[in-house]
Amino acid sequence: MAACDSDRLKSRVEKYWNWRSASYELDLAKSIETANNWESTINGLVSHFRGKGLRALDVGTGPGQLAFYLAQAGFDVTGIDISPGMIERAALKAKELGLCVDFRTGDAEKLPFEDNAFDVVVTRNLVWTLPNPEAAVTEWHRVLKPGGRIIISDGYWRNTTWPGIHHLVIKTVTSFFKTRSLISCRFFSHYASLIGSLPLYEGVTLKDVGQLMKKAGFQQVLSCDIPRHFGVNPYGAGTKSSPLFFIVYGNK
Repeated sequence: MAACDSDRLKSRVEKYWNWRSASYELDLAKSIETANNWESTINGLVSHFRGKGLRALDVGTGPGQLAFYLAQAGFDVTGIDISPGMIERAALKAKELGLCVDFRTGDAEKLPFEDNAFDVVVTRNLVWTLPNPEAAVTEWHRVLKPGGRIIISDGYWRNTTWPGIHHLVIKTVTSFFKTRSLISCRFFSHYASLIGSLPLYEGVTLKDVGQLMKKAGFQQVLSCDIPRHFGVNPYGAGTKSSPLFFIVYGNK
């Protein structure tokens, strides 16, 4: 993909998430249980790090939720996101919580950091949105210190494409009557022209991410036991149609 095409694509992705930032929920807004489960899971995956001056990077930080968990665990945290709206919201929330987090806008595929800069890199629900996920995961490997840990969470979201337009209509109508929200329709209408440029648009599997991580050079690639950590799927409230999500981690 030419650089100018990639820039235009990312500009459109940024535009959608700027709009979405006003209504994007933090974990606590979903439920106390969801927030506690995420926090305990992230803390457990980084608990072997000890000492002062530990640095963590939250890529695609959104409203900053994972960044807050890491900051509360004692890390010096940087959160980066393509959306200025998300960064603004994250910075305001950090101030409310009394946390010091360096939030800044940036490109997940071209990080503005030196090699071997962070002890921990985390990202949630980002890989599926990327034009070049292989380049992104390689970049995350670059900025991680030797012995550092990466944690990636994502899922197979079953995002609707043109052949499945009838599913979008059903989902949109159902969502509207439940929440009076047209987020599903706005999402599809915005992403419709981008589908062909996002290789993992419909969602990403544990196998997909594991392969990307191993190709980038990560070692000891493992996944969390989601039922043990979460019980009820936080993305589907326990329904049979809950999207499959995962947390996979590895070391450099």
